[in-house]
Amino acid sequence: MSAEPRIELHGKSCPCGGGAWMLLDSAQGSPCSGTAAESRETVVLGLDEWRQFGKPGSLEAFREAQGRADSGERRQFQRFEVRMPVRLGRIPTWRDPSDQAEDTIADVIAEGGGLVRSRMAVERGEMIRFRAGGYETRAEVMYVAAGTGVGMDGIRRLGLKFVDAPLPLSLIPSDAKPLT
Repeated sequence: MSAEPRIELHGKSCPCGGGAWMLLDSAQGSPCSGTAAESRETVVLGLDEWRQFGKPGSLEAFREAQGRADSGERRQFQRFEVRMPVRLGRIPTWRDPSDQAEDTIADVIAEGGGLVRSRMAVERGEMIRFRAGGYETRAEVMYVAAGTGVGMDGIRRLGLKFVDAPLPLSLIPSDAKPLT
């Protein structure tokens, strides 16, 4: 493949119902068809640009992310400093049937993810299970902070992005300190 893959974003009025389609060298457009598809509004982004906007899944999600970026706000959700008990666990697979889990503490939490202490050996990109209160979701490990170096406390932390659903605001403790 010679060129960077591109992402074509469609709005909810498109016959596909709104979505993100990867365009490769041989693909000139998305699989949407018909007269409604010909008059639809789309946006085509390079793969890196699409990632910088948080991988929007539709034209509407892209416009929302673009509005945040234009106003100087890159985060989608308000973050809170907390000391919140959570449970992390591996998602068993055919390759690794382990269902290892640990009870631990979230230091930062938001509707879309959190910063959680962990002793589990996980890597960036791995999917794990996150539980807090009655909420449960898969979470993607976005980064692993070793917690070593000048001014660090030696505790490993995982930057998590919630996948299945946002964390309900009702689970964020009332004494949580908003972060800017």
